[in-house]
Amino acid sequence: MKTTPLFTLNKLSLAVASAVLLSGVASANTVNTANTQKEKDPEYFPVERIQITGRLRTSASAATEERREQVQVGDILGLEQLSRTGDSSAAAALRRVTGLTLKDGKFIYVRGLGERYSSTSLNSAVVPSPDPTRNVVPLDMFPASIIESLSVQKSASADRPAAFGGGHVDIRTLSTPVEPFVKLSIGTSFNTNDSNDAFSYNGGGDEWKGKDDGTRALASAITNTTNQYGGLSPIDIITGSNGSINFADAAKLNRDLALDLHRDMNVTTESTDQPLNGNLAFGTNWDIGDEGLLGVVAAFAYKNEQSNYEKTDIELDGDANQTQVENDKRVKGTDTKVKFSAMFNMGFELDDNHKIESFTTYLSDSSDDVSVAIEETIDTLGEPNALQVYDIDFQQRTLLSNQLKGTHYFEDWWELELKWQYSDSKSSRRAPSELSYTYNVVLDDANAITSRHLNTQDAPKYVYSQLDDDMENFGFDLGLPVAFDTTVVTFKAGYQFVERSRTSYATRLGLDVGLRPTDANGDILSKEFSDIFSDENINSNVLDVELKDASTDTEDYIAAEQNDAVYISAELDFDDELIFYAGLRYEDFRRVTLPLEPDGNISDEGGRYEISDYIVQEDGFFPSLSMTYKEDDLSQWRVALSKTMVRPDLREVSPVRFQDPVTGFDFFGNPELKSSAIYNLDARWEYYSETGDNYSIGAFYKDIDAPIEPIQRISEAGRQLKFYNANSGFIYGIEAEALQGLAFLGDAKSIWQQFFIAANVTLSDSEIEIAQSGEIDPTNTKRRMTGHSEWVTNFQISFDSKDEAHNATLVYNVFGDRVAYGGRGGLDDVYEQPFHSLDFTYKYYPVEDMSISFKAKNLLDEQTTYEQQGIEVYAKEPGSKYSIQLSYKF
Repeated sequence: MKTTPLFTLNKLSLAVASAVLLSGVASANTVNTANTQKEKDPEYFPVERIQITGRLRTSASAATEERREQVQVGDILGLEQLSRTGDSSAAAALRRVTGLTLKDGKFIYVRGLGERYSSTSLNSAVVPSPDPTRNVVPLDMFPASIIESLSVQKSASADRPAAFGGGHVDIRTLSTPVEPFVKLSIGTSFNTNDSNDAFSYNGGGDEWKGKDDGTRALASAITNTTNQYGGLSPIDIITGSNGSINFADAAKLNRDLALDLHRDMNVTTESTDQPLNGNLAFGTNWDIGDEGLLGVVAAFAYKNEQSNYEKTDIELDGDANQTQVENDKRVKGTDTKVKFSAMFNMGFELDDNHKIESFTTYLSDSSDDVSVAIEETIDTLGEPNALQVYDIDFQQRTLLSNQLKGTHYFEDWWELELKWQYSDSKSSRRAPSELSYTYNVVLDDANAITSRHLNTQDAPKYVYSQLDDDMENFGFDLGLPVAFDTTVVTFKAGYQFVERSRTSYATRLGLDVGLRPTDANGDILSKEFSDIFSDENINSNVLDVELKDASTDTEDYIAAEQNDAVYISAELDFDDELIFYAGLRYEDFRRVTLPLEPDGNISDEGGRYEISDYIVQEDGFFPSLSMTYKEDDLSQWRVALSKTMVRPDLREVSPVRFQDPVTGFDFFGNPELKSSAIYNLDARWEYYSETGDNYSIGAFYKDIDAPIEPIQRISEAGRQLKFYNANSGFIYGIEAEALQGLAFLGDAKSIWQQFFIAANVTLSDSEIEIAQSGEIDPTNTKRRMTGHSEWVTNFQISFDSKDEAHNATLVYNVFGDRVAYGGRGGLDDVYEQPFHSLDFTYKYYPVEDMSISFKAKNLLDEQTTYEQQGIEVYAKEPGSKYSIQLSYKF
């Protein structure tokens, strides 16, 4: 159990600023390089961004036009496209983009690169991630209802952070509507897994809010006792009291603390709750004077649904010639998710040349996961003995972002353009009580339990954890166009500053029971959890129970980062036919990540590390070059070169253990990780027909120095993964896409006039080289990069009725197998298998302002599967989901 830390985060930030951050260079706002005239025009925001009653093909072509005018290689998804495909979040929508795949329903892989190689911004501002296991924001937290558009930039530019690998995603929300509106939506859904009963327990009265009402919270008496006596055990209490408390009283005090735990945690079954989701959005504007305009947009979204699932988790041992199952775990569970989001944006346009916008976004995403598993080890496989494992995991993730940005054109000052922004964001992850306990069980031939008692050799464990991130960034950008006859040169210079601080704490408590099943009162252990640990049994000490601190040496860490950046760029436009772009970015990056011992002191991991090992200072220049050649009005060529970098996440460089919330795999950080320099080459040909059809084909190559990879390390404690730098790596491939109407299949009156298709495919290959060390023994020292799929494809066929009363879309997405993590000791790498996703969306407009939509997800009832040595080692069945939603716009 932790005592109060010896220093606070503020002191850490001060130490970083004074001792580590010796120099500071300013940085500029990460803003979009969108077409200047579009941003000047106050009517740029079309009505269709709010009212989705037009044809998708028109809106898709509008998004394509924005992509066409960009200097960098990229893709755009508009709101109408999000609506058409029926995607409920930014994460689900982005898998429709060429070369992008979705991981765990939250994270985007760009061109087969893991989520570490992508970055995310909200309205061009960097925001922190509330997920402690990832550096990037889980994109499933952003509901589609608050999104105006999504921009994916695949080639680097000087105004973007150098931490750029596969792509950068900017989530844009609207601040100024063209006309007043109010839109209300309500819906529900059904999952094929809902036919099973859902697991439940007593979690308090605020579950519908997605928050804990204090029922699960760590009792203050436990914290106070630890701080007063230096521990929880009777010996700690006696020692901390200088012998003024005898053993009997110390043991009684310890049992009283056990009474303060939330022990009403019996897992029960009940009918699965009916899911509910609702959205409310409204906006308006007012004319201010002759040229001014003030706009306001607000949106709220709520979603509450239970999802039943089945999961398999198997650990193997041996090598390629002789493989055996080390551990076999079959899980049934229920995950209750509550999501709430709110957005309030304002935009003020003084005139055509000056605009100020504010964006406030709040996201809350809670998960209450209850599971029961039957687990067999190598010693019990094939025998009737097994373990029944109960896990109750509640966590709430939140993100609050406040942003202020401005765009100003000074026509009298050589048409100078000034952009600036300030953002303050806070994210958190709170897990007030994660409980696990096991029973020893005996199974009959039908796998029914014939006897059962609490496993006292593995004490029930409570885990209380909290992570808080605070991020502040600001900057400005100056642009100056200079015309030379038909040539326009636009010079830009900017400054950006990002500061981030984090605290992460976890407390583990165990209920150690001395009573054995063979003892006189041993039959108590066959009861349910709350009956075993009842007030009566604890007070009478019939259990011989002791509350123990089960924390490890390095559960906690604190960290801070600062990054100063300056950049310059020049864009040369030769008569809108040949465009050259050259940019140079300089970054001065500093980081300190300090693991903490239970007493609050900085851990040196048994003398393995010095304090200096936890400090990183690196700076460098990052050039970017691109060229666009417009062959004619219909086609153009692009090529781009750049140097970028990917830095390890805070968690990955702190030597603490953390668990992947999706797979349950244990990971360990590594302070010796280095950043990975990346050299990028992109080329693409694009064709845009006069009818709105468009096609593109591109190629890319990335050379990566010291790529970061998760590797299974040598351990006797089961499957453990740790992050290491490979020696080198590269990835290359081609990608193609098309938007094509099907009118050519018939005459002018044919039904084919109302159909069109959109498709894309990416083919690629990658390789890394990683050497053996004292901790790892990789089976394959040369293999594909983690998360890389050799092929990814999307296909979409859509229908729009002539009267615009009906539209429908069938969407298919699949990726090739990809390395989940590297194998060791002769066992092959673990591969995630292809997931064939088939989704259908139908929308009907009975009147102009009303729509009824039906969505079907995972029609093929696919499951997520990992394989090793041809054996299924992990599988999870999400089920097929059907939903209906009614929307009305006033």
